[in-house]
Amino acid sequence: MAAAAQEGLTHRVAARDDERAAAAGGASRDPGSRKPGAGRRGLRSLAAAVSLSAALTALSFFGASSSSSAPAPASTVAIVRAGSVASEAVLALAAWMAWAEGGLHARPAATLLPYAARLCAVLAWAPLVLGHGAARAGLACCAVMAAGAVACARGFGAVNPVAGDLAKPAVAWAVLLAVINYKML
Repeated sequence: MAAAAQEGLTHRVAARDDERAAAAGGASRDPGSRKPGAGRRGLRSLAAAVSLSAALTALSFFGASSSSSAPAPASTVAIVRAGSVASEAVLALAAWMAWAEGGLHARPAATLLPYAARLCAVLAWAPLVLGHGAARAGLACCAVMAAGAVACARGFGAVNPVAGDLAKPAVAWAVLLAVINYKML
């Protein structure tokens, strides 16, 4: 009888400690204590974030008809299109990682605004350069892309260091795109 009473007391103390840890925001060591749909929702939001920005970037290239007097070679356009979509997908992944940590809401000026500015510049580059032949305006878009990517790398890095590192290839791509754009002058 005493052993059963002691076991019940031990069980209640352990349950109370688990409740305190959960109330304090501590992670439970029991993997079955997570919500069953939390992982699936996270994957859905990740897929939506990455595919939406990559699709918008691809559509901006396909929407830009080559009407300039000296169009860029098709191989250059294909490389620029693939690089831009890949760069945007990786930066969207970094933005999602910062969002998952709560950084887009906690620091919108350091995370959300540079990302939105860079996305607008990416979406404007193809119609300006490939559609209208405005290479100088394309250089300005490349400058905004590079500055926005640097700001994203710093802002995302403050929230999640891996997200900050994922944003760094976007800086390199913006510089490479500026070089390609300069050759189109």
